[in-house]
Amino acid sequence: MKIILKLNWIFLILIFINCKEQDTKNEPPAKATFPKETSKIENKDELYVGKEFYSGDELNTYTFLKSGKIHENDSLTYSIYKRNNEENYLFSIEKLVSNEDQERYKIVDVFKFTDYNSANNKVEIKNQKDRYSVLLLDKNKVLKKWDFTLNNSAISKSWNGKYECNFLRIKEESADPRAYAMIYIDIKDNKATFRLDSYNEILDKDLIILNSNPNKIILQEKDNSDSKFSIIRKNDDFILTSDLLDKTTGEITTYKLKKKK
Repeated sequence: MKIILKLNWIFLILIFINCKEQDTKNEPPAKATFPKETSKIENKDELYVGKEFYSGDELNTYTFLKSGKIHENDSLTYSIYKRNNEENYLFSIEKLVSNEDQERYKIVDVFKFTDYNSANNKVEIKNQKDRYSVLLLDKNKVLKKWDFTLNNSAISKSWNGKYECNFLRIKEESADPRAYAMIYIDIKDNKATFRLDSYNEILDKDLIILNSNPNKIILQEKDNSDSKFSIIRKNDDFILTSDLLDKTTGEITTYKLKKKK
């Protein structure tokens, strides 16, 4: 009898263990949890290609050093920054994307370098017929070069503006204010006007644009194909030659124009 009871107890224990295993198998597995993915933006440098910012925005990891214009009609500028507590520097090319209320820029490209020296590290802009280059230099060594292509509308717009020149029209009367004359040239898109205002004569001419590139523009009197005007850009100076002025003054010479800001 005792043997039978022991067998019954063993049988019940085995049934209980088997049921427990079945319950465990039927329980759904625990849900795996992983840390949230770190934002890619958080891993980026504070200054990166594609970033948009407003003028005057404060930086956390960089200190602004200097900036300058690259090309007015492409609305491009450059900036140089120093990384805080490090001798590492960043050169960025930025495009003005909005000028409403506050200037907003977008970073076009960045270049990181070391050992910045304001006397040695220069930025040089080289204009060509339909394009221009931006060079970051360390003395005579080119650290980085960027090439940009100008479209025709950008080339034309780069010449838009008002130009003036005051010159001595009557040389033998240099002490007399009336001996001086003014040249006015106004260029807007595909049209231009010329005015000579002097004691001897006042001339007004409508001009058309024959050809232009970043360094030179050729204009012509609207009603006289033999009368041409040429303006050559030399840094901030603009040098004018004119068939009409040569004929009017009796002297073949050039005139230094100033472009009004």
